[in-house]
Amino acid sequence: MRKISVLFATIGLVAVGALFPVTSAQASAACDTAWHGATWGHFYAYNYANCSGKLGSTASYDGNWGNSSGPFQGGDTNKASSILHKGESGMAVKVYDGTSYTGAFACIKKSEYYASSLYDNYLWAGPGNGQVPASNTISSHEWVWESDCDGSFLD
Repeated sequence: MRKISVLFATIGLVAVGALFPVTSAQASAACDTAWHGATWGHFYAYNYANCSGKLGSTASYDGNWGNSSGPFQGGDTNKASSILHKGESGMAVKVYDGTSYTGAFACIKKSEYYASSLYDNYLWAGPGNGQVPASNTISSHEWVWESDCDGSFLD
């Protein structure tokens, strides 16, 4: 009788798990949809949380999101509230709060897919300088190896 009770309890737990799957804290149906529709090899930034209000996308670097050249231009600087990584190389995308790849930074790994809200993320400003909020502060980005991220990753 005990074996039957344990069996039913196990089946019940499996059924509950199927009905209410555990998801990541950053999970977003809108970002999932955006990721599936995104072009392979590209990095995307969005004006709003949950991957909405696309600012731009690129397979390359951009050292100044506020100038008039490159994939991000003019009003794009300091506006990103969510980002998406659909790279093919295995490299991370390193975002900075300064132009020309300077200032506080953090990376998004290829395996992270996206950060649906940067409001609860921070860029690392270096030893003794603490952290800077990630939302509405990105001014440049580049593709780097994860080892170049100094352990500072968005999630």
